[in-house]
Amino acid sequence: MKQTVYIYKCENSVVQIKGKVNSITVDGCKKTSVAFENLLGQIEVINSQSVEIQTLGTLPTVSIQKTDGCQVYLSKDSLDAEIVSSKSSEMNILVPCGEDGDFSEFAIPEQFKTTFNKQKKKLDTTVSDIV
Repeated sequence: MKQTVYIYKCENSVVQIKGKVNSITVDGCKKTSVAFENLLGQIEVINSQSVEIQTLGTLPTVSIQKTDGCQVYLSKDSLDAEIVSSKSSEMNILVPCGEDGDFSEFAIPEQFKTTFNKQKKKLDTTVSDIV
């Protein structure tokens, strides 16, 4: 449980992690799939392209930074996961629906609209209507 996994510059790879680990970092990878059982901390995807992440158990946090193309498959035990993203595009979260193993896909917004609220004297940010 104190182990951390660092995956660096993998291409066209499939990584499977058994057991429970503290955290996983995927850095500079292309066309890489990572599957794991349970995670205590977070999985962080940085500077990567076309990455697939799948949890079979628990997953508290997903961090996606400077990544183009990231698919995150959640398990029934990880539906409460927090997803934090920045400077990334083509991000999707897939959640299990039903007993047949099918997943529903949800896109993470990439564009936001920010306006200044004169009454509250603060910025208001919403997801952009542009698809």
